Amino acid sequence: MGSDLQDIFQLAAKYCYKKYKKKGGSQAEIAAKLGITQSYVSAVMGGSKTASLELQNQIANILYGPFEEFLAVGRRIQNNLEPEIEKQPEPDDGVEKLVTQLTHYIMDHQRIEKELEYTKNFYEEIVQNLQSGVLVTDREDRITFGNRAIFMITGIPREKLLGTNIFLIPDEFPGLESIEFIKKYLKARKYLEHFFYDKIQIMTPAGREVYLSGWLIPKVNDGEYNGMTCIIMDKTRSQDLSKLFKLTLDKNPYAIGIAKQVKPGVYANTYFTNKKMRQLFGQENLHPMEITIQESLDRCGKFIVNNKEWRQFLQEHFANSTKASMIIKHTNSRQYKWTSENLVDNDGKPWGRMAVVKEVGKSRRKGD
Repeated sequence: MGSDLQDIFQLAAKYCYKKYKKKGGSQAEIAAKLGITQSYVSAVMGGSKTASLELQNQIANILYGPFEEFLAVGRRIQNNLEPEIEKQPEPDDGVEKLVTQLTHYIMDHQRIEKELEYTKNFYEEIVQNLQSGVLVTDREDRITFGNRAIFMITGIPREKLLGTNIFLIPDEFPGLESIEFIKKYLKARKYLEHFFYDKIQIMTPAGREVYLSGWLIPKVNDGEYNGMTCIIMDKTRSQDLSKLFKLTLDKNPYAIGIAKQVKPGVYANTYFTNKKMRQLFGQENLHPMEITIQESLDRCGKFIVNNKEWRQFLQEHFANSTKASMIIKHTNSRQYKWTSENLVDNDGKPWGRMAVVKEVGKSRRKGD
């Protein structure tokens, strides 16, 4: 359906632009009115780029008029009909004239209704097939819409949710624990601002522990709250894999630190250290989320006797994205081999940097 609508828009745009150009208009003029580049206008009207419905509407208004009438031109061209309906001569008789006007009005009204219904069904089908859940509430916080994904996430049929006040859902569905979600909802409702929430926990009526992320988007009319659109993404699998990943690294006998890179030589503030790394450098009681990566490295430096040499090593090889190792002398009188290297995907794109710290001579002392 989306491709068909784009084809219709392109046919109408081509026809209407010819008429617009004859009157002295230009693509540069359209671009200036819309605040976009001429090349983008050309690409949209030529069909090499697909514009949003809002931008298509704006272009239609400049070239022709109401969007529904603009699309009707494209549909007539697609069906090998004349692009525009010729106006019939007005009958002299007053009654006949009135009947003709009413007939045209009814037919046009039916056409507009049909096109609006088509557009509504088109976008509702898109929303229904999203992998993310969508809930919409009214100004009284009653649920007025829910897509199919809501059932997959919560286990509650969307039909049963309709008409339920979102604050009363736990009462209506025993076993559902959604207090964290409700807190975020109330915050977005209070400040009337878009609010992103990340990996909040809920419990479904079936006893499934779920982690949700998404957006809460208040609807505001004349500065007053008028309901909420809730985008809900199930991040449970991601959360479970993250837990397994952390538990696996905590079982590793070596100290490991992993940091995400924005680009080669530039740290992002996302990193992880396993249990052994935190113990070795005095961070047992700290979660990586509580301090930045630079603060973590500063704390590591306090336990390294040859700290200056180690710092120089980090800067040199991190900036050059090279793998390298050096021996560090710990304040516990032991020596460790610090190895740092890039984490690269199958396409060669660097995603992060990993450090592995192994005690020197430990295996030989144990006879391994």
